[in-house]
Amino acid sequence: METVRKIHQLLQKLTGLHRQLLELVRAERVALVEAEQRSIHDVTLRKEALIEQIRLTERDRLRLTGELAIEWRRPFKDLTITQIILQAQGPDVKLSEALRVSQQALIVLVERIIEQNKANQVLVDQSLEHVQTMKTNVLGSKSPHTSTYNTKGQRTNLSSSAASNLLSKEI
Repeated sequence: METVRKIHQLLQKLTGLHRQLLELVRAERVALVEAEQRSIHDVTLRKEALIEQIRLTERDRLRLTGELAIEWRRPFKDLTITQIILQAQGPDVKLSEALRVSQQALIVLVERIIEQNKANQVLVDQSLEHVQTMKTNVLGSKSPHTSTYNTKGQRTNLSSSAASNLLSKEI
């Protein structure tokens, strides 16, 4: 049961890391709404570092699960957290319940992180659409580069009114 205890410790660590990640994606939302480039950059760097910590902790958990699979003589692919909980119920009910609580906390946190990331993505997409609309209004073009040649390689002359929709003709 010592390996199961170590797995539980890693699940608790993962829960804490995911709580931090949830707070970061919420902070990212605030930074996006306020359009604070510096804050967005800082949050992104912190998220990347935290995701790396999560990856490393998950790697350790999988390594321990592999050791447990050998110890219990079970196929690694069949040894899910739920299976570990069921197997641990007999010898250690408290540990089994603690594993179940950690598993449920992780599930809830991951769901909330996914929801918040989706909301942040919608916000970013709306911002990009707004920028594209503004660009079209100012430049009169949706293409990123105003070309002076058409697809046949012939030079095209842009009238001054086509170059910009917002410039006044009164001057």
